[in-house]
Amino acid sequence: MVIEKEPSVGTHRLRDVFGAALLFAALTLVLTWPLARGLARDLPGDFGDPLFVTWVLAWDAAHLGRGLWNANIFYPHPLTLAYSEHFLPQAIEILPVYALTRNPILCYNLVFLSTFVLSGTAMFVLVRELTNSRSAGIVAGLAFMCAPYRLANLPHLQVLSTGWMPLVIYGLRRYFAGRPERRGILPLAGAGAAWVIQNLSCGYYLFFFSPIVIAYVVWEISRRKLWTDARALWPPAALGGAVAAVTAPFLMPYLQLRHLGGAPRSLAETIRFSADTHAYFTAAPELWIAGSLMQAWPQPEGVLFPGFTITALALAAAVRRIRRGTGEPAGLRPWERIGAWTFGGSCLVTAALAGGWSLRLPGVKVTSLARAGLTTAAIGGALLLSRRVRSRAGHWLATPAGFFAAATLFAIVMSFGPQVHARGRVVAGTNLYALCYNYVPGFDGLRVPARFAMVAAFGLAVLAGYGAARAAPLDRQRPIAWMAAALIALEGCAMPLTLNYSSPDYRPALPQQLDTEASRLLYDAVARLPQSAAIVELPLGEPAFDIRYMYYSTRHWRPLVNGYSGGQPPEYQWLAASLQDVETRPDNAWRALLESAATHAIVHEAFYAARRGAAISEWLRGNGAREIESIGKDRIFELEPARSISSVMPRARGLRIARHPS
Repeated sequence: MVIEKEPSVGTHRLRDVFGAALLFAALTLVLTWPLARGLARDLPGDFGDPLFVTWVLAWDAAHLGRGLWNANIFYPHPLTLAYSEHFLPQAIEILPVYALTRNPILCYNLVFLSTFVLSGTAMFVLVRELTNSRSAGIVAGLAFMCAPYRLANLPHLQVLSTGWMPLVIYGLRRYFAGRPERRGILPLAGAGAAWVIQNLSCGYYLFFFSPIVIAYVVWEISRRKLWTDARALWPPAALGGAVAAVTAPFLMPYLQLRHLGGAPRSLAETIRFSADTHAYFTAAPELWIAGSLMQAWPQPEGVLFPGFTITALALAAAVRRIRRGTGEPAGLRPWERIGAWTFGGSCLVTAALAGGWSLRLPGVKVTSLARAGLTTAAIGGALLLSRRVRSRAGHWLATPAGFFAAATLFAIVMSFGPQVHARGRVVAGTNLYALCYNYVPGFDGLRVPARFAMVAAFGLAVLAGYGAARAAPLDRQRPIAWMAAALIALEGCAMPLTLNYSSPDYRPALPQQLDTEASRLLYDAVARLPQSAAIVELPLGEPAFDIRYMYYSTRHWRPLVNGYSGGQPPEYQWLAASLQDVETRPDNAWRALLESAATHAIVHEAFYAARRGAAISEWLRGNGAREIESIGKDRIFELEPARSISSVMPRARGLRIARHPS
């Protein structure tokens, strides 16, 4: 195998990194416009998941080290922060801002914007290291920062938090690229720190990106023939153990919830949120260029189009034969060439079958993806019997382009989930992901295999940088690279960004602005209640309302019976159903309310249709609740002393967690 020439040490100057970061920051403000005009008051996207994450960040920032996992929702149930992502690294990032402003929206927006800048800058650092080209680094950084899949996940901050991925690979690269007698621990330590932060920033990437990291370490050891070099092997092994040791404590609350009866994600739910093969030909409709062109199969979590320019550059890097140094394998014999073309054709047929197409020619009918895959594997295995073919394949896999091409293909295959679907039709009854779901602990708690598409976007961005570096001779490389960068940025454009979106179903009841004078007065009054007060807000059980209650709880942090997350206690569903029966079964509803352990109730009469809100208030009064404050159409009631927590907690200890569909 031929190892490519290493970039010279010290090629990364801080001014280059700062310059790239400034470029990516300016472009982020443009691509997310008009968010910059209202950083302290507006939210990108809707008042769903972004508002939920705003509450999580505020809770983390206000409660680090003080009962962090027992968040104030779903009272009195334990470990309620662990029903979803904990966002601890993101919360630490905004600690000073939160301490100075106590503005959760400003904190969320700063983290949101930073995910773009950090992803682009980190990718610039990695690809500049790999190619020794600043222009290629800019192209790769933009490809990662402006990946169309990122736009489709604007409401999901954890999915956007990808900036540590390139830094993990960068640190490992610098370690292995060092001279044998001078391999430093500092790059390895940096890689470990970035790996831990990436694991904690998004639980999906803990399981989806870690295999790429492990494979990269194995690849570096193999291509450099270090398997017998103990001095080179023990530091990466120690790194893996240290990362696992640091990450494990943050998984314990999730394991405790599982022991309390939390159910894994069902196979049917996992399949539902897997990528259809046509998802890679489907773009977010807001994109200026691809939005109207690429609409092959729009589905939830199924907008995975990688971009025209990014794909073209990545393909150019993956298929182009790289000639560096000596040792290029000799030309193939005629039968080997025929076999290689046959293998390529078989790969195309397999891809077509995965896309839902079939091959029908006179006397030839190919419709089975499984048989086509086995045939392709057999042809490939036969080709590898040739020493020349093995040498060629080994030479290609020994290059970074070969590794990242293989990693990208792996991520795409995994994004299809336990089965492979094409336009909703099953074309393969099982897939590689099914093995992980069945045998790798933790995979059965992940709902969206389609999010492997972000790992694919990572690999494509690296390949796009290589494609830009190899697109032209060195003297003409810069203008071509910058032209590619401009096209990538244009393809990722979806201005103006939608802000503060609320479903039309709720607009008559819910104000479009979050922090109104009425809400401030109401929740300042709640903040004056005793610290032991536990609040239930009515109506209860509808996410659009519950998420707002959670956000407003950042003004008082009193325990809240309401809640919304990736899961919920079944008692919460029972309480919501019982409170729907106030008119028909008022006594049953009252018992359910008392068993919630709430000491105070807030009735938002304007959130009910017709006069039902006033009827709810009268129902509370009729059962002895005392109205202690009225602000507009919002009323605060003190309930009769609720049952003690000890009488409720036995049910909480045996809870089964119900999963939200979103």
